[in-house]
Amino acid sequence: MKSNFKYILGLSLLILGIAACEDEDKNPLNVFELEDSAAPYVRIKLDETIVAKGDLANSTFSGTVDDPSDNVASWDLSVTLESGGVSSDTVPLATITEFPSDLSIPYTDIASALGITVDDISGGDFIRFLGESTGTDGTVTTVANYSATLTGQPEQLQAFNFIILVKCSPVSGTTVPGTWVIEMQDLYGDGWDGAFVTFEIDGATTDYTFTAGDAATFNVNVPEGTSSLVISYTSGAFEEEHVYTIETPDGEVLGPFGPNPSPCIN
Repeated sequence: MKSNFKYILGLSLLILGIAACEDEDKNPLNVFELEDSAAPYVRIKLDETIVAKGDLANSTFSGTVDDPSDNVASWDLSVTLESGGVSSDTVPLATITEFPSDLSIPYTDIASALGITVDDISGGDFIRFLGESTGTDGTVTTVANYSATLTGQPEQLQAFNFIILVKCSPVSGTTVPGTWVIEMQDLYGDGWDGAFVTFEIDGATTDYTFTAGDAATFNVNVPEGTSSLVISYTSGAFEEEHVYTIETPDGEVLGPFGPNPSPCIN
């Protein structure tokens, strides 16, 4: 009897738990349902989702905004910068009142809206965009009204919360193919505490680090025919201890980078 009671109690709790999860996970608004109940959903197709740091001064954030149910009166776009896990204040950026509509905003204008310049944006940063739609019936909608899996079609994003990744620029102005030498130091003498240097060779990445001692050296062979080399740094703990230099195949020494190295070497 005791065993049966446990089984019944467990089954009841399981059913209640499933029901609670279902209620919590339910999308509170319809998108592609009946015309009179469709939510003011906006989607965006971006031309690019990644921009190189070195291209920010001459590049434009661009894409096409659409409202598939034809029931959106306006869409307000705001922006924030996420750097090192810290977000800046969110500021207004643009308002769209016609759909579909092409969107084109220079990154210099985005930086200006944030109160900075493009030089203040680093590789590894995220430019996060937040949208708010107002329906023709006055309904105001944000990302909180939609489930995380609701994205329209595969090539399209919710126009309520999306990012552009800032990537380190490819190395230029030196010979790329050949042997590159990374000299790492830890000023405390206990390895790099989770930090690492990444060599991205035509899209293929390899990380270099050391976990004990005060120094390490790595030789990196960049093959002939390589069209793009990106070198970046990912931080760990105790950044004030990390220093490194990089020697090019021509014998030029870049750096020292650190203590507290930046994400990009150029």
